[in-house]
Amino acid sequence: MSNAIDQGPAFAPQHIRAKEAPASFDRFTRRFQPAELVWAISAIAAAELVCIAAAAFGVAIAYGIAASVPLHVGRYVAESLFVGSTQVAISAVRGQFGHLSRQSRFSFVSSGIGAIVTTFLLLTSLLFICKISDSYSRGVLVLQFLSSLAVVLAVRLGVYGRFQSAAAQGLIRGQRIALIGRSDHCARYVQRLHQSSCGAHVNVFHVKPTVTIDRSAVSTIVDRCRLLQADSIIMLVEDRQSDEETFGAMAKYFRELPADVYVVPVHGAQFWGHARPAEIGGVAALALSSRPLSILHRTIKRIFDVVASATGLILLSPMFLMATIAVALDSKGPVFYRQLRHGYNNRPIPVLKFRTMCCGRDDEFRQASRHDLRITRVGRVLRFTGIDELPQLWNILRGEMSVVGPRPHAIQHNELFTPLIESFDRRHNVKPGLTGWAQVNGLRGETDTLEKMQKRIEHDFYYIDNWSLLFDFQIIALTLFSGKTYLNAR
Repeated sequence: MSNAIDQGPAFAPQHIRAKEAPASFDRFTRRFQPAELVWAISAIAAAELVCIAAAAFGVAIAYGIAASVPLHVGRYVAESLFVGSTQVAISAVRGQFGHLSRQSRFSFVSSGIGAIVTTFLLLTSLLFICKISDSYSRGVLVLQFLSSLAVVLAVRLGVYGRFQSAAAQGLIRGQRIALIGRSDHCARYVQRLHQSSCGAHVNVFHVKPTVTIDRSAVSTIVDRCRLLQADSIIMLVEDRQSDEETFGAMAKYFRELPADVYVVPVHGAQFWGHARPAEIGGVAALALSSRPLSILHRTIKRIFDVVASATGLILLSPMFLMATIAVALDSKGPVFYRQLRHGYNNRPIPVLKFRTMCCGRDDEFRQASRHDLRITRVGRVLRFTGIDELPQLWNILRGEMSVVGPRPHAIQHNELFTPLIESFDRRHNVKPGLTGWAQVNGLRGETDTLEKMQKRIEHDFYYIDNWSLLFDFQIIALTLFSGKTYLNAR
């Protein structure tokens, strides 16, 4: 493979200057040492540990002074250090710090909250198992939990922006990548890395695949990757015999380096972009997608749905009674209205509502619109306030719906838009909800244009891809207190 390898300029997003290889190669590697990212992440973890431990210790001492109880300083120190170190250990095991550059701000903060909740569950369990819970003040534990939660929120919100800014300016380096392939393929891939803003430092080696493999030429790349201290080596491969033979032979030599080695098919790179290793029955496979919620997450969400719907049906029973009387007195017809709508996995479900329209003979599906003459006087109030949807608490209790999720559409409505919007049915990969992310962002009511429906679908997809119990609580709070929720109400 002589004369088949040419090291091109070093491409990188935003903050990395083009480098001339090999003249400035040593200076490049001296300027960006691999330890820089390690030390940055270690400093973030250490800062979080110290702040959490200090807050937990501080509130324990303050509570003891305020309540005029004996101060167990040694016990408070041990407990505070346990809380801080356990929080950081859980975060580190889950990759929250190591993947900081690839996480959204919301994911980084919410995962920290999950870690602190797990930490205090572990602490209280240990106190109970060791039969020493009686000697620990419950007031101290509650205050420590709340203060630690506040510290995690403050630290992570502050750290995230500073870390991303430092990475963008080159003060903290991202991954050190060696990109190997044809020049045109490398240029396109570098552009994709640039758009992802991953903060990676990329060195490109242009390769012209040939049948004959020159060991000395491959050694040149291996030596330069070693000098670069590459974290990852990415080979861009076409579906050609020459590519397969060339890169297949090179892959064996890259095993000499302490780096991750990847193969990316040039054709269909978007198709393989989210693939990950998996195993089915002992056979290796590549997973292209997965269920949006794991078994654990579905269980947590279902428990919350049962508790919330049962509580809602009991507490709101007076409102149900008043709405029932008002609907019955306002116009002739049944109090409740059932409509078949698409639920989880496109399964039709009978969605329950208070009737808000006059009964007619027109069986054709037609969405309610502004000043719709079919809507009754009481129905207009029920629809604006959302009270007409409350009977769906029964659908939630039955397991057909969830408190939060994409709003269910009538089957005829879905059939109208399914051919027009790509992956439209993906919104049914979770149970439909009484309220949803689209609704609290003002995307409620009539969808008489393709653009309106597309915006609603985009918000539904965002919810599915970013679900967490904290996100559900946020949507519920916005449903109750945000004015946007009542925009476009019909």
